[in-house]
Amino acid sequence: MRKLIPYVIFLALSSCSQYNTGLLSRSWHNMNSRFNALLISREDIDVAKEYIAAHYTDNYEAVLPVYRVIDSTRLDTAKFYLIDAIKKSSIIAEKHSNSKYLDEAYLLIGEARILKGEFENAIETYKYLNSVSSSEQMKTEALTQMMRAYIELGDYKNADQLSVLLKSRTLTKRSRQTYLLNMAYYNQVRGEKAVTAVLLEEALKGMKKGAERARYHYILGQLYNELNQVTLARRNFRMVIKNKPEYDLVFNARLGLMMTESLANNTDLLFGKMLEDRKNQDLKHKIYYKMGETARRKKRTEEAIGYYGKSASEAGNDALSKGIAYKAIGDLYLDDLADYEHAAVYYDSTVITLPKAYLARTDINDRAMVLNEFIRYKKIYDLEDSLQRMAALSPEALDQKLEQSVLARRAELKKSREVQNEAAPVQAAATTGKKWRLYDAKEIVKEKNEFVRIWGNRVLEDNWRRREKSATSFVFSETERRMVEQPVVQPVISNAVSTQISEEENERKAVEDEIKEFKKRIPVTKIQLIASKRKQEEAAFRIARIYKLKFKDEQKANAAFRKFLDDFPKSSYEPEVLYYLALAQENPLDNAYATRLVQNYPNTSFGRQIRKGTVTMTHDREVEALELYKNAYRLYDEGKMTEVISALEEGMNEYVGSQIEDKMALLRIFALGRAGLRDEYYIALSDFIRSYPASDLLPKAKEMLAVLN
Repeated sequence: MRKLIPYVIFLALSSCSQYNTGLLSRSWHNMNSRFNALLISREDIDVAKEYIAAHYTDNYEAVLPVYRVIDSTRLDTAKFYLIDAIKKSSIIAEKHSNSKYLDEAYLLIGEARILKGEFENAIETYKYLNSVSSSEQMKTEALTQMMRAYIELGDYKNADQLSVLLKSRTLTKRSRQTYLLNMAYYNQVRGEKAVTAVLLEEALKGMKKGAERARYHYILGQLYNELNQVTLARRNFRMVIKNKPEYDLVFNARLGLMMTESLANNTDLLFGKMLEDRKNQDLKHKIYYKMGETARRKKRTEEAIGYYGKSASEAGNDALSKGIAYKAIGDLYLDDLADYEHAAVYYDSTVITLPKAYLARTDINDRAMVLNEFIRYKKIYDLEDSLQRMAALSPEALDQKLEQSVLARRAELKKSREVQNEAAPVQAAATTGKKWRLYDAKEIVKEKNEFVRIWGNRVLEDNWRRREKSATSFVFSETERRMVEQPVVQPVISNAVSTQISEEENERKAVEDEIKEFKKRIPVTKIQLIASKRKQEEAAFRIARIYKLKFKDEQKANAAFRKFLDDFPKSSYEPEVLYYLALAQENPLDNAYATRLVQNYPNTSFGRQIRKGTVTMTHDREVEALELYKNAYRLYDEGKMTEVISALEEGMNEYVGSQIEDKMALLRIFALGRAGLRDEYYIALSDFIRSYPASDLLPKAKEMLAVLN
């Protein structure tokens, strides 16, 4: 019997091999897979999901994404659990390959890789499972989860193909819900709000009550609110509260309910109650922000700016909320008041305050740059206009004007400093409930350091601002003070008077120096005046163009373009200005501006663009254009550049709208270059890039311009 024991052990061990298909072997590997590796993997992924959700900061001012944005650089502890989940699931493939849980292990590996942000690796995992699995259900699960990886990569073509394929598959309850959420996410990133809402409604039908369900209800509330389906929005915001999620989501759902109240209702009392609620002490900035939105909807502009300002001041270290409040004020100045100067200031604050990751997903940087460009050109225009008007004054009148201007500017600067240094802190303390700075130890230390930086480490005494002290200063006892009290009075008064006189002299000298500096900038000679006019012309054109192309403000753009034509006749920008004004008319091809453009500037790209709309190119005319081009090319080979330029200019005017017009234009540019006409060559290249954006020759023109620059 004892001799049989080794054979029994050997038989038992060999039957447990992962390559054995026997019942005992499969049962043993199934048990180890299910209750060891697979169990730990599931728990790891669940913990990672909870950690990601807990440490993810939602921006409730925008529609929340169906799936939280995955940032592989900020997973921290979650990444540890995801790596462990992949390791444990891989054990099944390495040591328990005959287990029936092998397919599920690959699904878990794919899911963990998606949560880690390794989308390409996840796709490879799902593709492998789809190719080796014998279960159609598991293949469908793999394809369903693969769809999300493609969406995250922005590969919408493959995601679309998978969505079509999955429509013909039989989906389990779990895979159907995943498919619906993926489709909702797919449509959300493509901006299809209505379709996203419908798909989310379907996905919610089979979802358990809890925090995730509450989040999807909140997204639905936001979507319906943007689609002006107020009743459906309010229903979903109420469902958020019923699912009892974290307080942050409940709080924002209540704000959502208040924001969907009719404008006829008085929401001030409701907002007031929320401000008084002790649970909302750290969330006041969000309440003020919503109060600002409500005031803006009611067209109470000043009130809205005040609430947004309170939101920014209450946000504290919350850079996202503070930046969004600044942006709201900037938007209000830009869109509602068309006050571009103030808008630029608040957009600058927005760019400085908002996190870089948030800025990267928006066009805020671009808008701030456009506003700053506008302000820069406006300051140039105003400055040159002021300098030119001063240049026309008599010397006496100029001196008087400059003195008044400098004194007014210095007085305004002094006043603003006083307000900033004295009134503002007291007001801030009153409005924010913070300590007044003289009661705040940190502020006192900071202010003391600032004082030392500017004035040095001075002794606390009278006239501490004076750099030089009298060498005969003494400290007296009380008796000695009474004995010499009378003689000391006169020097003190004398010192005070001399100090006052010295300060007045310094102020007067500073004013005189500033006037002298300003005089240097006044265009007194003819050449200086021409240069000033040229700067003003450039600035005026850029301002009008920004109105037209960036701000989309047709009324202001047209007014600026018309003023430009009056102020700067025969400008090099006149063809483009006439073109924009022609397009703004009811009949762009038949109006005074179009006529003037075609008559005065027929050879410009803008003149040809207008003429294109009035010319029909037949087959015969295309043949004629081709013959002209061949003849011009022959002349080019012969080195007759003057004849080439003349022939092509005639051809471009005669056969405007031809299929080879861009080839004519580029050959003309080559001829200008070989003829040594550098200025015309540069202008023609710039004109080509602007006039033929769809031409196959555009890259060549851009390369030539880059070389020239």
